[in-house]
Amino acid sequence: MNGADSAMRRLDPSELAAWQSIPSAVLSDEREHRGVLAGVRPLFAGRHFAAQALTIEVGAVTDGAPRDALALAWPGACIVIDARATPDAAVWGGNLIRIAHARGVAAVVVDGCVRDVVDLRDSGIAVCSQGVTPRGPTWGGRIGGVIHCGGVEIKPGDLIVGDDDGVMAVPLDDVNEDLLARCRRRVMREAQGASE
Repeated sequence: MNGADSAMRRLDPSELAAWQSIPSAVLSDEREHRGVLAGVRPLFAGRHFAAQALTIEVGAVTDGAPRDALALAWPGACIVIDARATPDAAVWGGNLIRIAHARGVAAVVVDGCVRDVVDLRDSGIAVCSQGVTPRGPTWGGRIGGVIHCGGVEIKPGDLIVGDDDGVMAVPLDDVNEDLLARCRRRVMREAQGASE
């Protein structure tokens, strides 16, 4: 990670908790659908999360990028991986999810494939990906910096919100009380409409 990444603004746990109460569909509507990760789907239902991005871009080299990234992960982080360079191989699996669980990672979001689904499910961590394959990873890459995931540009520290409907990314500069208040009002309106 470069210096800019390590100096990113961390959201307070109470802020993240507030965002976790916002459905991804509501956030999508309030942001005019900017930031919806195309094709990236949750593997397991009922694992709503709101966390800041720790980014990885998969490259054509073989090194310890995933484990190195986990060493940098903080409790509650969302590991976001641009794996478009290796579309036919899994870049995340059981060994890594066990380390992620021990580090307190909240979610893993992959523009690419994962494997070891039983281990991923048993971890309790939210995992979202383009697909699943038994083919193992032989990759390395770059940790930190700007990546693309599901067609969306994501920077370290951006807010990632996911639930059963999919995943949203919000640039950290756009994460503010005004957006949160608008989302909360929409949630209330929709709840009132459903009860009438």
